[in-house]
Amino acid sequence: MARRSVLIALMAGLLLACAGMQPYSTSTPVDRGQSPIILDAYAAPTISWGSNWMIYVRAEDPKGEMKSLAAMLWQAGVGYYPTEVTRLKEGERGAFSGYLYLGIPSDSCFYSDEFELTLIVRDSHMNGSQPVKLPLRFDLNARQQVPEKWQGETNRQIAALMFDVECSSHYNRSGNGGSFN
Repeated sequence: MARRSVLIALMAGLLLACAGMQPYSTSTPVDRGQSPIILDAYAAPTISWGSNWMIYVRAEDPKGEMKSLAAMLWQAGVGYYPTEVTRLKEGERGAFSGYLYLGIPSDSCFYSDEFELTLIVRDSHMNGSQPVKLPLRFDLNARQQVPEKWQGETNRQIAALMFDVECSSHYNRSGNGGSFN
């Protein structure tokens, strides 16, 4: 009987303690200032498998607070790969331009695959630029041409993107995902 009384008293105390808690509320968003801007970006929309996909980007931040460049890769039939973040060097915090590249294995199974790369630049206050989306498809006869306005950026490497890309057909074989039987 004493145990039951103690248990009831504990439950009542717990109930009263929970009733006195503040309801969940969110803080008002703080204006952190102007976000960085991706001024321009270019990547050939079609390349041949077995080549490096060259992605050119130009960005600026009037306050000189850019901190990182995030790259998110999506593949039809597969989904998103883990995001890659490249920290910018001190001299690139106000403005930068150059190229990223992604190596594509030389496997003809890429012929029907589709990718989309999204780029976002963030500053030290975690303000993000508007995302830029660049599509990618494959054609054995495709040759990447660097547009004239990007010729000066061909010697300014920002980063190598290390996504471990595979053909979507590799994900659709039985045994990789398989059935739920």
